[in-house]
Amino acid sequence: MRKTLVTALTAVLLVPTAAAFADEKPVTEKPVENLQSVEGLSDEQRAAVSSFTKGGEESAPAVVTEEPAEGAAESADGNQAAAKAPARPLAVRHARATYYRGSALMWTRDSVDFSYNGRRIIKSNPYQQAGAIFPNIARNLGISKYYGTSKQQRFRARNRIGAGVPSPWGHVTVYTADFVHRLEIHANGRWRAWAG
Repeated sequence: MRKTLVTALTAVLLVPTAAAFADEKPVTEKPVENLQSVEGLSDEQRAAVSSFTKGGEESAPAVVTEEPAEGAAESADGNQAAAKAPARPLAVRHARATYYRGSALMWTRDSVDFSYNGRRIIKSNPYQQAGAIFPNIARNLGISKYYGTSKQQRFRARNRIGAGVPSPWGHVTVYTADFVHRLEIHANGRWRAWAG
């Protein structure tokens, strides 16, 4: 519900603004150390930025599902058996590592869906989501793997948040800040996420 509302409001409010700025040169954004010194921000915008800068949280571990590995033999009673196979294949499981930061006015979520079998990570799929209610700003700047082995992978995600004020000439950004979040996944299904 919240995601649908944020998406609908963002589309309605930002499409005309984007069209108005299509021919203009982008405004240079500078980080501000003290939000109280910035003029033009409403109390709600200050609260949204404060909530975002306080930090994020790890989501609860996702439900783990199992699939029998390819090549697993079944006995007459339906149980998997390794009687005919030289080694019993491990079951493939799926999990999601997630780091959420923000509030309903401005938020980002960095996630990695991954499959593992206890010995190695079979595949991983990193992605980002963000949302903000105008005139707040929440943008994804990318997520990438910076370390990877068959047993462990680490990802770095970058996000930008900001706040602005509407003016007769369009949206004017008065505050921006970039944040880095990191996620780490393991072949046994464990994961962790942190800011920094």
